[in-house]
Amino acid sequence: MRRGQQRHAPCAPAVVLLCILLAADYSRGFVQGRAARAAFQQTTVARQASSYSFDALSLSSTERERVLTELAERLQVAKAMQVPASSVQAYLDDCLQAMPPSNPYHGPSHVVDILQFLVTLLEETGLDKVLSPESRAALFLAGAAHDVDHTGTTNAFLVSLGHAYVEEMEDGVGPMESHSARRAAALLEERRLRLSPAPVLLQDVVRATIHGTDLARHQQIVDTFSAEMEAAVTEEAVAAFFSLQSPQGQLLLQLLLKAGDVSNPTRPLATAKAWNSQVYQEFYAEGDQVLSAGGKPNPLHDRRTNSIPKSSVGFIKWVKCIFNLLKEFLVRCKDAGVSEVRPEGLDAVLARLDENAASFAKEAAQLEAADAANKVSEIHSGR
Repeated sequence: MRRGQQRHAPCAPAVVLLCILLAADYSRGFVQGRAARAAFQQTTVARQASSYSFDALSLSSTERERVLTELAERLQVAKAMQVPASSVQAYLDDCLQAMPPSNPYHGPSHVVDILQFLVTLLEETGLDKVLSPESRAALFLAGAAHDVDHTGTTNAFLVSLGHAYVEEMEDGVGPMESHSARRAAALLEERRLRLSPAPVLLQDVVRATIHGTDLARHQQIVDTFSAEMEAAVTEEAVAAFFSLQSPQGQLLLQLLLKAGDVSNPTRPLATAKAWNSQVYQEFYAEGDQVLSAGGKPNPLHDRRTNSIPKSSVGFIKWVKCIFNLLKEFLVRCKDAGVSEVRPEGLDAVLARLDENAASFAKEAAQLEAADAANKVSEIHSGR
C-alpha cells in the first residue's frame, strides 16, 4: 500500500461513528423540537382558553377535546356531581359527536366556543364563587348539549317541512330545542350523571336551561328575569338566583346560556367575522331552499338582498341588551352585599361589542357608498 492509503484507513471507523452520533443527535433534537412545539401549542391553547379572545374555529379536534377537559376541571363539574372525571368527559365526547360536522355554524366548534365563553364569564364576574356547584355543573352540561343533532336550519324551516322534530315538540318550545333537551337528558342518563340525592333534578334543570335558548322565548325570559331582579333587594333574596332549586336560579342559568349562545360578536373582530361567515352559510343555504320551493325567505337568509355588515350591527345591538341586563344584575348583587361578584368583569365584553359594531357600521357605510356609486355609473353609461 501507498503511504497515503495507510494514513487514512484507520480514520474510517471514526468517521462512521461520528456520522452515527450526528444522526442520533439530529434525531434527538428533532424529537425534542417536536415535543417543545407541542408543549408550546398546548400552553398557547390553554392560555387562550382563559380569555374572551378565544378562537374555537382555529382548533383541531384534539385541541377541542383538550379544551373541554380543562374547562370541566376549572368548574369542577365532576366534583359537584361526585362522579369520575371520565364520566363527564364521556358525556362531552357524546355531545361533540352529536354535532354534525357538515354544519358550518352549529358544529363541534360552536360547543367549545360557548362553553369557553361561559366559564370565562363566570370566572371574570365572580359568579363561579357564588353559584352553587350544582348550578355550575348544570349550566356546563346544558351548554355542551344545547344544540345536539342540530339540523343547521331554523325552527320555522323545520315546521314548514313537517320535520320529525316537530312531532316531539314540547308545549311552548321550538322543535330544535325540544329535541336537543330530550337528547341531553338521555345522554345524562346514559353516562349516569346525576346530582345526589335527587337523580331527576339535574335532567329537569338541563332540559329547562336548553329550552331557554329558543329565540321565540327570549322576551318572556328577559321580562321575567328583570321582574325577579327588581324584586330582589336583600342579600337573601339575591341568593335565590345562585341556587339550583329556585325558579330564580333556573332563570339565571337560562340567561347565562342565552348569553353564551350569542357571544360570538364579543370576540375579536377577525374571529367575530369568521363566525359571521359560518352563520350566514347556514342562513343562505336555508334561504336558497325556501326560494327554490317558491317561498319568501327570512330577510337575513336572502343572499340577494341582505347586507352582512348592516345585519351584524343590528344583531350586536340585540346581544348587548342581554349583557347589559347581566351587568345590571351583578351591580344589584353587589349593592345587596354579595361582595364576591365583579360587575366590571363584563366591561371588556361590552367594550368589544361597541368596537365591533362600529367596525361593521363603517363597513356597511362603505358598501352602501360603493353601491350608490355603481348605480350612478350605470345611469351615466346608459345601462
